[in-house]
Amino acid sequence: MRLIWTGIVVLVAASVLAGCRVQKPAPPTPPPPRVTVIKPATTPVRDYWVYNGYLDTTKSVEVKSKIRGFLAEIKFVEGTEVALGAPLYTIDKLEYETAVKRASAELLKSEALIKSWDAQIVQARAELDRITKSVAGGADAKNEQDKAQATLDVRIAELKAAEATRDAAQAALKTATIQLGYTDIKAKIAGRIGRTLVDEGNLVLADTTLLATILRVDELFVYYDAPETDFLAYQKALIKSSHPDPSGQQIGLEVGVGDEIGFPHAGVIDFRDNRVETATGTIRVRGRIDNPLIANKVRLLYPGMYARVRVPKTDPVPQTVLPEDCLVSGQEGRFLFVVNANGVVEKRVVTVGASVWKAPPAEPGKVPPSWVAVNPNPAPPEQGKPPVPTRRTIKSVVAITAGLQPDDRVILEGLQQARPGAPVTPEEWIMTPPAEAKK
Repeated sequence: MRLIWTGIVVLVAASVLAGCRVQKPAPPTPPPPRVTVIKPATTPVRDYWVYNGYLDTTKSVEVKSKIRGFLAEIKFVEGTEVALGAPLYTIDKLEYETAVKRASAELLKSEALIKSWDAQIVQARAELDRITKSVAGGADAKNEQDKAQATLDVRIAELKAAEATRDAAQAALKTATIQLGYTDIKAKIAGRIGRTLVDEGNLVLADTTLLATILRVDELFVYYDAPETDFLAYQKALIKSSHPDPSGQQIGLEVGVGDEIGFPHAGVIDFRDNRVETATGTIRVRGRIDNPLIANKVRLLYPGMYARVRVPKTDPVPQTVLPEDCLVSGQEGRFLFVVNANGVVEKRVVTVGASVWKAPPAEPGKVPPSWVAVNPNPAPPEQGKPPVPTRRTIKSVVAITAGLQPDDRVILEGLQQARPGAPVTPEEWIMTPPAEAKK
């Protein structure tokens, strides 16, 4: 009995103590996370075809000698640019200088003979006149007169032969002088010269021995192969759009090489092959781009470099654009998060179009124009803390062709805290293009 009463007392005491405990309040619900949202912008966007190609020179010259002789001197630095008419090589001149002297001597000799025959002709004509006047008649007189006339005719013929010899000597001197000039080999075009293929002291054969090669580098060709489907679509686009007449061959293209961002080199298409290659289903296309001197007299582009080429599909048309940072990749493709009118996150699968803009590499002392996101209503800074940033540079902008409305509020910052169906506190910023960002 005593044990039973003891248990009852314990139970009653426990219930009293439980009734006396203070109930703790539930923890407060954390506020929705803050995210930065922007509305899409609208800007003219042009669609492009993109190809792989390569650069090549617009003009190439093989340096050869027009005469035979020993290479006496090399007058250029291999791998540098040479100007039109710049001296490159010298062939040993001794043989050709001797030929010029010999031809000059023959010319002087022939001119002396002409003077001699001129004098003899004057003498023969005077003798003929004297005989004609002094002889009254008779057989002997006629014989003397004929003899004097024959002497005059012979001397005139000798003069003509001497004049012919003089003309031949003049031609020989001209030929020898030209060949002497060929001993100085000069650049036929301006461009970059390669390495010399023949060293000093070697025998060079006329029109045979290749000495070096010069490539024009201030303007380059870019070659690429376009699939026939693209070519056919482009032909149709030419019919409908305001592109130049294809016969004018002034269709624009853009080129990028190496680690360059985008396609910074503009040019034109100046040639398309006259048939589609049946084995590959492609057509060879050629563009022309400038390659100017930049800093320190350096040209960026070289013949033979791999190149990325893009060609416009259509005229620019207004399209919805967004910062590429808003996009997320998943199994369903590219998507983004938007905040609806109730402040709840929604997931949107979108179709991404052409790249509209990419931020150029940073250069010391230069602030290139760029797209920016601006906070129009910044919160006042808290006491003792630095002001909250109100401007953010956008790295790249892409077109969105489907899945997004102009009034959608797209999350730019805070993607890690955004979950579909979860509430957020949006802070709306404005997306500004480069032309307006300068203001």
